[in-house]
Amino acid sequence: MGIPDGLLYGNPELGAGEIATIDDVTKTTEQAGTDIGFGQGVQIKNGLIVPATAGNIYGIAVRRTHVDADHLTPEAIASDEWHKGELLGVVREGTVAVPLSADVNSRENAAVDSNGNFKPAGPSDTVVGVFLSSGNKGGTARLQTTIQLTNTAVTGTGVTNIDTADTVETTHISVSGVPSGLGGKGK
Repeated sequence: MGIPDGLLYGNPELGAGEIATIDDVTKTTEQAGTDIGFGQGVQIKNGLIVPATAGNIYGIAVRRTHVDADHLTPEAIASDEWHKGELLGVVREGTVAVPLSADVNSRENAAVDSNGNFKPAGPSDTVVGVFLSSGNKGGTARLQTTIQLTNTAVTGTGVTNIDTADTVETTHISVSGVPSGLGGKGK
């Protein structure tokens, strides 16, 4: 006999930072410069990953994968995040469940808010992806993002437009996980 209520034993909403599709994902491993919540949009500041505060994002922080989970209680799970100095996965291109700071609709353009969470893109916001599902403030929605190439650089103090800046502090980005044979020496 089938279960009459399909939602009886589960919540269809994915947890923040969960990769949301089986499609290919471009992901790098980076070091946290401060505490970062699962699913937050991130930028690079002084060579480390920090929550994005506006504009373009470097990527989206994925959630932690627990192998030994005996110590996890509902309280510990609710407050879990990446801590300063930890290595974390950052999705540069793909679909991830992200935390919402406002209600969103499927197929709506997405922007990052001042806390690294996501909201519908307004007229003055930088579009960082598209929501593939609807969601309510405080919940999650599936967001598809792609690598963002623009004329801005993330500096020690924030995002600076290269076209109008007199001086720009540059940040060198190292990408880990590049397969051999891509841009390297060898056969």
